[in-house]
Amino acid sequence: MVLSPIAKAQTEQNFIINYDIRYDVQDSGETLVSQTTTITSLKNDVVPTTYSFKTRYLDVYDIVAQTNGKKTEVRNEMPGKNETVITVPFSTYSIGEGKQNIVTMTYKTKGIASRIGDVWNIYIQGIDTPETTTVYNIVLSVPPSMGPKIFVSPAPATEKFENGKNNYYFTKESFSSKGVTAAFGKYQSLNYQIKYQLKNNRILGSVYEVALPPDIQNIQQVRYESIDPKPRKIRLDKDGNALALFWVGPKSNLEVKLTGSAKIMGRQINPDFGGRITDLPKDLVREYTKNQRYWESNHDEIKNFAASLLDPNLNVSQNTKRVYEYISSNLTYDQTAASQNLVTRKGAVAALTQRGAFTCMEFTDLFVATSRAMGIPAREINGYAFTNDNVGKPISISLKGGDTLHSWAEYYDPFYGWVQIDPTWGTTSGTDYFTKLDTNHFAFVIKGKSSEYPYPAGAYSFSDDEKLVDIDFSGTSNSDEEFNPVLTVTKSININPLKLAQGYNRYIIDNTSGYFIYDLQGKTLAPGQKTGIYLKNGQTNVSIKDFRNKSYSVKIL
Repeated sequence: MVLSPIAKAQTEQNFIINYDIRYDVQDSGETLVSQTTTITSLKNDVVPTTYSFKTRYLDVYDIVAQTNGKKTEVRNEMPGKNETVITVPFSTYSIGEGKQNIVTMTYKTKGIASRIGDVWNIYIQGIDTPETTTVYNIVLSVPPSMGPKIFVSPAPATEKFENGKNNYYFTKESFSSKGVTAAFGKYQSLNYQIKYQLKNNRILGSVYEVALPPDIQNIQQVRYESIDPKPRKIRLDKDGNALALFWVGPKSNLEVKLTGSAKIMGRQINPDFGGRITDLPKDLVREYTKNQRYWESNHDEIKNFAASLLDPNLNVSQNTKRVYEYISSNLTYDQTAASQNLVTRKGAVAALTQRGAFTCMEFTDLFVATSRAMGIPAREINGYAFTNDNVGKPISISLKGGDTLHSWAEYYDPFYGWVQIDPTWGTTSGTDYFTKLDTNHFAFVIKGKSSEYPYPAGAYSFSDDEKLVDIDFSGTSNSDEEFNPVLTVTKSININPLKLAQGYNRYIIDNTSGYFIYDLQGKTLAPGQKTGIYLKNGQTNVSIKDFRNKSYSVKIL
């Protein structure tokens, strides 16, 4: 927001400008904005003649304004694409040093709150306030009907439930020039249908492996409703990917159709509470700091860059935030990538040392490689990211048939566990994608052991002209069904003499529930996966956990 026609430098020399703004979000998502701007003159011979502010991608209507208590006409202009300038002329004004001129304004907009599926997303644009501004108060008021808070960033100075609404208070110190982002709802729900097209050109039959969308504890719960045809076997790799094995005959094609649903939870972290680097699990450090193609953590350029950012006095999240901030401030995104037939992945060294524009792959590669060079476990996620803003939140992995995927990263913190971040959208949107990830990121594969495998859904195709991935964020997902652990049990021959002597029987457990189950005698089972367990004579129940670590006792005999 600026005074017009006085230039910014002149404004700061001549006036103190303070703001009080309230964003009152309605159940429908329409927002009533009430704004009071107090302009204090620092000199006797200057007066404000007009007050104006500019917004982007925000349709503003029903504008009512007053200057010094008197109604005034408002000009609403669109000088550029997706740009709106609101100008308020002063009908009266006070003259003299220390005199105040006050602009009060109300307007409505539908561009601040938007619903995607089951989650309401709120974005209040940031502004660059003059140095002389001493007061910048913002209140975000949200109705309970939008659901529980998933995240509010930056953290508000205070939170209160008043007048039937949840109110979040920001001051100049707590408000960010990047604005406020928030999300409300229990979780995001979606339905999906994915085709995996397998082609065997060999003269002999062969087993092919495809990656199904994984569960991610406390973040993403998937349900497989049907897999047609059924796989020969499902196994979990070290990164938690569910890999399904199918037999494809010689010189044959096989199309596999997976139908399911998912719940995606949000999480917000505070980097100041992160764990110490010395507390990182040694097995994770050993496995997830290795040099890989595209993640050249042993390259001198990457090692020197990582050393320049690493501060041993900071914790894991504070150090990785420094990597994220460098990337979001210095890399340029290639906005033409989504329209290209083939995008070549360049890797971390190229992203660091070469000029030019890059895609989400290089943003992720540089974060992963640099974090690994710091000794911090990091890996890549490929998946589907819903966006209605291809400039601010672009997707750039173009696959055959028109499917487009996105790449983002995660690192391991001893306090928080694996933390997902999106350096690409942090750059292009100008908002915070480090302390929280929105609920519109649906992971297809996790790449940590390898920078190139497994392949994400959408990468298995017969031809170039068929869309293979269909995601529905309609808000009417089958994932609303409660977790229902269903296990099929078959008694097996116990050939373990020690277990026999202790009175145990052996059983084969088949997870037929459609959900991932956890901690079944220390094991995780994907839907359709089988494992052997031991039960004492007379024992009829087993203990398991769901992806939120909730315990269940399931009767199987």
